[in-house]
Amino acid sequence: MSVVIRLSRQGHRHRPFYRIAVADQRKAATGKFLQHIGYYDPAQNPPTLKVDEASALKWMNVGAQPSDTVRSLFQHQGIMDKFAKVRQGKATAETAGKVVAWKAKKPKIHKKQKEVIAKQKEDDAKAAVAAAAASAAAATAAAAAAAAAAAAPAAEAPAA
Repeated sequence: MSVVIRLSRQGHRHRPFYRIAVADQRKAATGKFLQHIGYYDPAQNPPTLKVDEASALKWMNVGAQPSDTVRSLFQHQGIMDKFAKVRQGKATAETAGKVVAWKAKKPKIHKKQKEVIAKQKEDDAKAAVAAAAASAAAATAAAAAAAAAAAAPAAEAPAA
């Protein structure tokens, strides 16, 4: 019997949720399985992936072949790296594999919302330039007032 580790689709329409299942290769993808070893939820941001690492390593050691998608998910968790090290005898099952972190996706923004955000950024930039100009004018006015104040007592001193 050829055993594979693959995804079985669950969830609703347009809301996929996958179980990571160990099954006989001849059975349907969502049919009879030997064991569920985890789940994958791509709808979350970043995607959620939970795998029972010990079960995954056990099944791969006895010859179960992960599908291409499951193999890439296992690489994200560091399971494939750990499996390779255990297989070569360089490490034990307790050592950690190389984990790749998920990057969060940017939320999708409607075109009108993008225009509103761009206009708001422009207004903020104009306000910042105006504030800088006002502070520079205030600084020069304060410097001129300070210079005038310093000159006035000096002019009074010789007269006294």
